[in-house]
Amino acid sequence: MKILVHYPFTTQQVDELRAIAVGDGHELKFAEDEDAAAELVTDCECLLGFFSKKVTAAAPQLRWIQSFSAGMDNFLYPEIIDTEQVVVSNTAGLFAPQGGEHAWAMLLALARGLLPSISQMPERRWAGGQVIELTGMTLGLIGLGGFGRETAKRARGYDMRIVGLDPVRQAPMEDIDEIRTPEPGNLDWLLSCSDAVVVGCPRTPQTYHLIGAEQLAIMKETAYLICVSRGGIIDESALIQALHDGQIAGAGLDVCEQEPLPADHPLWDAPNLILTPHRAGASQHRPRKIHEFFCDNPRRYLQGDSPLNIVDKARGF
Repeated sequence: MKILVHYPFTTQQVDELRAIAVGDGHELKFAEDEDAAAELVTDCECLLGFFSKKVTAAAPQLRWIQSFSAGMDNFLYPEIIDTEQVVVSNTAGLFAPQGGEHAWAMLLALARGLLPSISQMPERRWAGGQVIELTGMTLGLIGLGGFGRETAKRARGYDMRIVGLDPVRQAPMEDIDEIRTPEPGNLDWLLSCSDAVVVGCPRTPQTYHLIGAEQLAIMKETAYLICVSRGGIIDESALIQALHDGQIAGAGLDVCEQEPLPADHPLWDAPNLILTPHRAGASQHRPRKIHEFFCDNPRRYLQGDSPLNIVDKARGF
């Protein structure tokens, strides 16, 4: 069996992956760019890392793709979805702790009024914004995957009531007080009762613009909205209007529908908004975690076991 690695691992990391393959009597190839990957993948059964249309189109023998990403909205193009013999697995859960930290950092910065204080430091002004105590309030989580569960752990330390929506996880879960399915009525329930809402679900056709003007109008005027998963789940035009109109107290976006966000985009001028450049999954441990997972999952595959984190290509996660 031949395996192609198309990801910026170090030479040592590639050697460790190659040792796993060779130890089982297989061959591992390494591509530094897309052109090289398209050339080397032609007789490979496994592809680890990046998988563009150009690369997968050149791989008639491909049976398994291990993505470097947890979110799959940018990678599940029709040729992959419709090819039944190709299994795709992702890295869901690997970046959950830092995602929870990022969501919580945004929420704390908004609630504690840090934005006005930071913005006035260059002027040496001793000033700040409204300060809210989160302890004892209600947190709503849209999506109870890794990001959602890690955010819940942090909220529990603040004695918050935690409610959530998830299409898969319905059984009682640690740190979640109530779980419902993401139907329109249940979304309204979560938005109306929450003092802060954190979006951690994947972007799929079902979640695109899940939160628009109608949903924002349901939220409390004192509530905060955070999104750390994927751009496009929140209708940005509706959010901008809601912030200017004071419909909600503030928002934090680590992801946008268009990235990088253009310099002339009106999000930059929205009040009480924190923007970060898609960094919720970033960590000093991320390269190591990806490499370790890329070592463990091929071992499973080569031994005839199912890889971890297999994606339902039709559902998008």
